[in-house]
Amino acid sequence: MRHGKKINHLGRTHSHRAALLSNMAASLILHKRINTTVAKAKALRKYVEPIITRSKDDSTHSRRMVFSYLQDKIAVAELFREVAPKVADRPVVTLVSSASKIVPVITQKCV
Repeated sequence: MRHGKKINHLGRTHSHRAALLSNMAASLILHKRINTTVAKAKALRKYVEPIITRSKDDSTHSRRMVFSYLQDKIAVAELFREVAPKVADRPVVTLVSSASKIVPVITQKCV
């Protein structure tokens, strides 16, 4: 039975998965858009949205907590400087906010 197995392990060990999500989150914040698989995008959404919510409060504690997840000074600065003001007025109604959106890329076959 599948009880209590919420997390998608993505076929990786814990440390590899943590590094993968941290790097993908930093890339998403810096470049505003990334290409990845649907499974990784869904796992990244659960990883990034609490970070974006924490960035709404610009304090030293919030910056240190976000840095512990991202491990990238430039991404943290970008998050608090440019991304946080855009999402600051959005209320946190549910556990999953609408700060990130997964858009599938459809490739066309040449006929």
